[in-house]
Amino acid sequence: MSGLGNDLDPDSGANGTPGRRFAARLELLPQLQAYVADVLRGAGLGPERVGCAELILEELFRNSVLHGYAGVADGAVWLVADGSCFSFEDAAPPFNPLLDPPPPSAPVAGLAAEAQPVGGVGLLLIRGLGRAVSYARVADRNRIVVDLGL
Repeated sequence: MSGLGNDLDPDSGANGTPGRRFAARLELLPQLQAYVADVLRGAGLGPERVGCAELILEELFRNSVLHGYAGVADGAVWLVADGSCFSFEDAAPPFNPLLDPPPPSAPVAGLAAEAQPVGGVGLLLIRGLGRAVSYARVADRNRIVVDLGL
């Protein structure tokens, strides 16, 4: 696997579906987004749905790198994009973002933005922006499948 870029990976998905493997490094986020956006646009998704995919992917990737892999640079993520769907996998400890976590804290009136409670909003984005989102633990990987619909 290349340290700075991505590799075609004929066994990238846990089920063997061709896709791409990327190093779990935050600076690679634009490459992940470009890969998925290109496939989705090619399938006929409009800019709004592609933008939703990019936002979901950013949240998944940041959570994987920062929390799943705890910032350790030798992790990897796997992406498979096809039609109006993409799957995101990592080999981090099991974590299902679709389970009902404690609800995010409501904004506190009069409290500066930087002092507001943090957490949970990204999970709501993941669940709310796709037409359908599913989670499975497959072959020691977390797999999130996002269907953005046509």
